[in-house]
Amino acid sequence: MPVTAFNIATWIPRFVRFLQVERHDSENTCAAYETDLFQFNDYLAQRFKTEQPEFAHFTKESVRGYLGYLTGLKYSARSLARKLACLRAFSKYLIREDVLAVNPTLNIATPKIKKKLPGFLSAQQVKALLQLPNVARPQGLRDYMILELFYATGMRVSELASLKLENIRHDEGVFRIRGKGNKTRLVPMGHRVARDLQVYLKMRQEEEKAALEFKDFIFVNSNKEPFTRGQIAAIVHGYIKRIAGKEMAHPHTLRHTFATHLLNEGADLMSVKELLGHSSLSTTQIYTHVSAEHLKKIYKKAHPRANSEG
Repeated sequence: MPVTAFNIATWIPRFVRFLQVERHDSENTCAAYETDLFQFNDYLAQRFKTEQPEFAHFTKESVRGYLGYLTGLKYSARSLARKLACLRAFSKYLIREDVLAVNPTLNIATPKIKKKLPGFLSAQQVKALLQLPNVARPQGLRDYMILELFYATGMRVSELASLKLENIRHDEGVFRIRGKGNKTRLVPMGHRVARDLQVYLKMRQEEEKAALEFKDFIFVNSNKEPFTRGQIAAIVHGYIKRIAGKEMAHPHTLRHTFATHLLNEGADLMSVKELLGHSSLSTTQIYTHVSAEHLKKIYKKAHPRANSEG
């Protein structure tokens, strides 16, 4: 069957290009959406017994059927929600391009995801964590700086991996971080972080006797190339598992810790939202549950009547 403008498969690469160029989505997001859309295309091919599903097959009924099919394959609610979000974004793009007249994903409820409270480290655990790297050695000082920046700024791993010298505003005392959707936010660095960063950058300068292609990146690996997300995650995993166990051993634990400690010390939710770079306040609100649990523990421990039976 010849490929036509009505074939869904022909529009998937165009949509991915739109995500890359106009929305500035990450490589991981683009790859995930591309995989999801081709999976949906394969489902339509099976359902309608055709090699090239067309947009006439892209209906509310087929979307619901697809979600039901994935449910039968034991996909989690979180995975279903992501795949539906992908189809919604694809639909909006196709309407913008005058390919679709009606959005087939309208009024389809998002599967309810059971919210899992994010794990975080205590202040004592953070202190112990930052004492692990051997800062007398260049690699140890680098690792210390990676851990400290995650905790001090709440950066995502992709944001830290792409951090450059130009993102540091020493005169203003802030980091200029480019986050999701190419949005920029300012995060204070604090006097201690500023001091430690100066020490680290001086060490970097001494190590870089020759001109380096990627010397503008804050963190580079042993090959003098920018770290990948996976490489940074591996470094963090190695340290956190020594003080908190494998289930907590990932960079997002330090992002969660950053947010939770701010709220526990009285920061307002809107400020934490801006520091984290969340687009919606509802995303940040999960940390209020963590803080509420923290307050309950303090109350039970400190109040005379907290555990009174009479």
